[in-house]
Amino acid sequence: MKKAAILTIGDELLIGSIVDTNAAHLGQCLTELGIEPVWTLTVGDDAARIRHALDLCVSLADIVLITGGLGPTHDDVTKTVLAEATGDRLVFHPYLLDQIEEMFVRRGLAMPESNRIQAFMPERAVVLDNPVGTAPGFMLRHGEADVFVMPGVPREMKKMMAEQVAPRLQGHAGGRVILHRVLKTAGIGESSLFETIKDLIESAKDVRVASLPQEAGINLRLTVSAATGEEARQRIAVLETALRARAGSFIYGTDGETMEQTLGRLLTDAEVTVALAESCTGGLVCDRLTDTPGSSAYVERGVVAYSNETKKQLLGVSDETLRAFGAVSAQTAAAMAEGVRRISGTTFGLSTTGIAGPSGATPEKPVGLVYIALAHPEGVIVRELRLGTERRINKVRAATAAMNLLRLYLVDPAHIEKGI
Repeated sequence: MKKAAILTIGDELLIGSIVDTNAAHLGQCLTELGIEPVWTLTVGDDAARIRHALDLCVSLADIVLITGGLGPTHDDVTKTVLAEATGDRLVFHPYLLDQIEEMFVRRGLAMPESNRIQAFMPERAVVLDNPVGTAPGFMLRHGEADVFVMPGVPREMKKMMAEQVAPRLQGHAGGRVILHRVLKTAGIGESSLFETIKDLIESAKDVRVASLPQEAGINLRLTVSAATGEEARQRIAVLETALRARAGSFIYGTDGETMEQTLGRLLTDAEVTVALAESCTGGLVCDRLTDTPGSSAYVERGVVAYSNETKKQLLGVSDETLRAFGAVSAQTAAAMAEGVRRISGTTFGLSTTGIAGPSGATPEKPVGLVYIALAHPEGVIVRELRLGTERRINKVRAATAAMNLLRLYLVDPAHIEKGI
């Protein structure tokens, strides 16, 4: 199996002002291509250090993927370092300058003279076009390694990787295919999920399973290495079928699918509608649901009822309920869900109310206490959540839990009766 090294360049990555998502994306792409990532390095915009990192990567790997340092400013020195390392001179390509100028014209801007440097490439390099930015990439041979250089802007890098680099790497897998499958879960903690499926994981000797906690749930990544893609898919399918039979109610999606996409599909298929009444989540449920194109077919409205007055005036929550139980209570959550369903005329009303933190708690109602409620044609369902102490994470988890409650109802109302 071929081995690869990843080199990401930029001072902003070292000082933490920008999170390096490029390395993670490239590592995933490489493994999917059947190429083993063995080294990831990050270096600042310093020519000597870039050269040292490049030499190290070339000594360790058959393939080197580099991102960053292709811009028009004084600290973008990646091309110069590569040219010096390979003994190439930088050559001007008029057609590249035409492409760069055309991009500025399309944006209604005049091209600065500094962008002219982006039309220069190492003499023996193969140019990798950049249709969404001004920095072309390139590939060349350095020693025994194939080196691919891409822009540091994630959107530009991803497109170049998918359309120009990955096809060139297809033949480097050495006859093996590495396949990943991610199962996304909600409504269950990592330890409980592990206890539920532990024996299945231990018996699956030919598939590696990684548990990946996220803010809103646990992802299970299934990985297999096989001689062919079909063999890999079959081996993953056997374990996935067993996992779904054991923990299927907790699995809401796969790979890149989000909770809101899954829920949107279920709402569309059932030809039903929902309205949201949110307090502690501040409109996050509505925001996420409406991220999906076509959501206007099933999302009727969203009400952010943060104050008690809004809960009363817009949703019809009574003074008696608020005085007797408080804004953060099962009773208020139920009244909010029923109220938004009534005023909107939708099939469902979904509500959230809680203490996101870090302030606002009492001994009886700590930070992280959240109630979610689902008003449906036969009644109302309320769930109490005990989340953490971090405000943003509490909002994300509460929003996901609310959507998951509706998802479970749409999949099988019996789940609700079981308390899942």
